[in-house]
Amino acid sequence: MFAAVLSMFLILYWLPTLIPNGTTIQDQKLLPNQSHLATQEELVNYALSLINIDRQSSNTQNLTLSSTDSAQRHADDMLRNHYFSHWNTQGQKPYVRYTLEGGKGAVEENMAMQSNYVDVKSAIADLEWNMINNDAESDWRHKENILDSFHNKVNIGIAYDNTNLYLVQDFENDYVEWINLTVSNANVTMKGHITQPGLSIREVGIYLDENITLTTQQLGTAPYNGSYNTGTFIGAAIPPNWQSTEGFTITAKTWSQLYQDISINFNLSPAFTRNGKGIYTLYLLSDSGKCLTTYSVSYLQ
Repeated sequence: MFAAVLSMFLILYWLPTLIPNGTTIQDQKLLPNQSHLATQEELVNYALSLINIDRQSSNTQNLTLSSTDSAQRHADDMLRNHYFSHWNTQGQKPYVRYTLEGGKGAVEENMAMQSNYVDVKSAIADLEWNMINNDAESDWRHKENILDSFHNKVNIGIAYDNTNLYLVQDFENDYVEWINLTVSNANVTMKGHITQPGLSIREVGIYLDENITLTTQQLGTAPYNGSYNTGTFIGAAIPPNWQSTEGFTITAKTWSQLYQDISINFNLSPAFTRNGKGIYTLYLLSDSGKCLTTYSVSYLQ
């Protein structure tokens, strides 16, 4: 390579279906060792500012920080256990970890690492710059994720030691104020208020992942050292009198949307019976194909 610094990047597969103008990310970097006293909050806000600089350059709305800490927990875990992967040793992908940490929107993850860095903030800026400007190897999916206009929040993880720095960006679509989002004894309840006018609900897609555990050695090999997908599509929960064009159909017991208020209730037992053990993730999809919720639940019986 042309430099002593090693940078690594990963990004997901997509679901099928200010500062003054002229200021660049490079301008924001500090001199070596200038950020060694920065607090974690300052580093996260700095990383957020770089994301928003890039979004402003494409006339895309700024993101705000989410209260979910799935990205930080994953960054800490990778640093502690010396691996680099969208999966963790429990075999959990980003959307599973997001649910476990209390996230109730939809999440898509960028991830990057730099070794032998000199300055923390400069390393963060380098990683952000490369995801926007040098992402051909990943088909520019890091860039697409950063600039996606439907994302409205992000939670950011930054973990580092004297050698390695990990940066995790969990971009969120958070457009539902939930009154009740639960899965209890296979009974799914989704009741809430959509905050963006004009969105109507089409279906709840159901995807399945295996329950697995992974070693750090496995996390460094295919497929765990590359992009992640959404699991295997097995069917959908949809309104009465409709049929899913793929997979099997679960007819909702309740399916109503009055203006922006939604109320959906269905039972996952048919999915459990047909497919057995695994991690089931529910994707609440709008008519335009936008995902409003990724909600995961384990079935172990």
